[in-house]
Amino acid sequence: MAPKRNNMIPNAHFHKDWQKRVRTWFNQPARKERRRKNRLAKARKIAPRPVGGDLRPIVRCPTLRYHTKVRSGRGFSLEELKVSTCASVVSR
Repeated sequence: MAPKRNNMIPNAHFHKDWQKRVRTWFNQPARKERRRKNRLAKARKIAPRPVGGDLRPIVRCPTLRYHTKVRSGRGFSLEELKVSTCASVVSR
């Protein structure tokens, strides 16, 4: 990679076998793939992970600006809790 901005122009006198010390990034796509696979494997292993805090419903935001976003809502209604047989203490 060429040096940028107002620096000294490099005039390096390389010694023998300098190619060994050059850092290459040819394994970058494979490393990305490996990280992704490890992330998915870890997520599968701890799959039904405990939620932090109370259970909250997933709601879509109103208005044109935010209607693509999904966020956690204020809480479940009593009818929803009766249908799901979930304790009201757990999900406020």
